[in-house]
Amino acid sequence: MKLGKDVMTHIAIIAVILIILIVSVVKLIKWNQGSPDAGTTITDETFDTEPEDYITAVDNAALEGRPDDGITSIVFLGDDVLSNYQGADGIPQQVAYLMASNPETAKTQVYNIGFPGMYQSTASVYWDEAHSEDAFSLYWLTKSITLQDYTLLHNTVDTVSAGNPQFAQTLQTLEGIDFDKVDVITLMYGVNDYLNGRLVTDIADDSNIASYSGALNASIKLLKEAFPHIRIIVMSPTYCEVTQDGKTTGCDVTDTGHGTLADYMVAAKTIAVDTNVTYLDNFYGVDINANTAEQYLEDTVHPNAEGRKLIAQRLAKLLTKERQN
Repeated sequence: MKLGKDVMTHIAIIAVILIILIVSVVKLIKWNQGSPDAGTTITDETFDTEPEDYITAVDNAALEGRPDDGITSIVFLGDDVLSNYQGADGIPQQVAYLMASNPETAKTQVYNIGFPGMYQSTASVYWDEAHSEDAFSLYWLTKSITLQDYTLLHNTVDTVSAGNPQFAQTLQTLEGIDFDKVDVITLMYGVNDYLNGRLVTDIADDSNIASYSGALNASIKLLKEAFPHIRIIVMSPTYCEVTQDGKTTGCDVTDTGHGTLADYMVAAKTIAVDTNVTYLDNFYGVDINANTAEQYLEDTVHPNAEGRKLIAQRLAKLLTKERQN
């Protein structure tokens, strides 16, 4: 028996529909089982993130009447990531080396003002001699700098340093800086606050110096008021790893009491935007992560020489590019 043309057409359409349904069901089953289709490879690169940089410059009005001496003078304020590496492979010296290779930025002066074991936040909301280590935290350090009075630091250095001569040496370097000639101040804190579960933000007081973001906010305001000609750059910490209960996990997923390191970074960027200063994201901006930790971290927390070079390259690139413009 011969089938009519219309019947054949209907059969063909039904067959196509059945094939589509069968393929769809098979794909759905595979998807529910967690098996990607052939040819689809899910890797870390599938979830790439962009650096959360916020770039701004000093108001030109603050630079009017100020002669350019041709030297880019940079003061680095921070904790162990600076203080532990005073030699040629430290971040400040690597920045100076990279900038020296360009005629536009060849004359670069750097100052490493990092104090070991210090924090961005303070232990006490107000000055308390029982927490004399607060004198070398970001806020009280900034207070001393803007007042150009280092009495507080001298009065507490012996107690805080516990015999470590680096404190007195760095303090001596700090006292020798002429901030009227400084072009850039970088602030690089975070890992110590995070590892010790310091408060990230006080929602009732955005200038509470006993919080990570409050101390940054108060410090930036002091610096901008005292030295409006100085470019302020907040530099985020890099990826690190945390050991808890014998298990090592990434700082991007580990809450140490007040959040993951990402929470501290978001808070810092918020303050940078609110105060209109530059924020450089070294967490997503450099290739230090769970996959490269062994290559770039020397102790699961601090970047090694190659890791510090990645950080220095980002800052040097920014300052060199802008100097050329």
